[in-house]
Amino acid sequence: MRIFKSAMKKNVFKGKNIRIDPLSEWLRGAEGQAVVSRVACSMLWMLGSGSLSPGFLWHVAIPRDAPDELLKEIRSELVLFILENKARLRIILSAENQNCHHYLRRAFVNHWIEKTRHPLRDPRRYLYKRAADVLRASEQFYTLTEKHRGLAFSMTPNSIAIPSLTSEDVREIAFPVRIVGGLDYAFVNKKKAILDLAAYLWNQISQMWQDKPVRVALRDLIHWISLHVPISLRLSGKNDLPDILADERFTADKIFFDPGLVRTWAQKFANRLSDKEKKVFYLRHGLGLSLKEIARKTGCKGSSGPKYLLSKAEAELRFFLSDLPWLSPGDIHAEAFALFYDTLHSVLGKVAEAC
Repeated sequence: MRIFKSAMKKNVFKGKNIRIDPLSEWLRGAEGQAVVSRVACSMLWMLGSGSLSPGFLWHVAIPRDAPDELLKEIRSELVLFILENKARLRIILSAENQNCHHYLRRAFVNHWIEKTRHPLRDPRRYLYKRAADVLRASEQFYTLTEKHRGLAFSMTPNSIAIPSLTSEDVREIAFPVRIVGGLDYAFVNKKKAILDLAAYLWNQISQMWQDKPVRVALRDLIHWISLHVPISLRLSGKNDLPDILADERFTADKIFFDPGLVRTWAQKFANRLSDKEKKVFYLRHGLGLSLKEIARKTGCKGSSGPKYLLSKAEAELRFFLSDLPWLSPGDIHAEAFALFYDTLHSVLGKVAEAC
């Protein structure tokens, strides 16, 4: 790849030599635009799968009805990230590197998560992640991930699944202000408050089910809390925020992950897919092709064929990742997810080339 070769020149204007910035020139060119589009498509998929927070784009939720507009926002943020980090990225993007998009995507994922980890940026997701970590580490609770429901918890090892709570059910459960000391976001983020509130809610729901050992979805706990506590950071004292953020056990970059295990999981997931699903998934998420282009490459008459295969593979991936450490939506680790993504597309790319 001859990145920047055409940009490494001097432009003469009114008798003065003006050196063109190679990175800016590359971004304006077809090759740079292709890399930016490819990375942006990957980020859009990660956002849709729940691996990234919409808070980075200042959205409370993902606007499902306008994917093109969302993609434009991601592209804009990505270009800004590149320009703000020229010194670090110039070496990678200016080299004849066929895989520069992998490095760029990994760097942008880390940047995205770093910007949304702070409770001021996405307080609801922060509370979910905080509660998930606290419950998993507690000997008082048993946790597991259920298909289509995410993380659930119980206070008994042998528990039964129950339907998701309705809004009416959640509203009927009184909030025990005495447990947390106040209706304040900073209070409910504390470890003791999370454990006490989870135990209280579990007991209340168990009573609703004739004292059966139920499993409660973590999202129901967060929903219940948000009905009574403003999910925004309102500090009642100058030391509240440090108390929330100080524990490094809950900082994603401090959590150890096993690269070998992550690569194994990527291979195992690839083995779950049919050859057609592998090829369609790679063409869409690896190369960023449209459904029409995929249909043409796979010999389908229309885009409905690859769309069905893609939806099936994506649903399988969401279920596969839902209970894995470092890779599940409530326990995402940026570097581990990037490694999984790279390994998966490397495996799928070989299959696609062989088909």
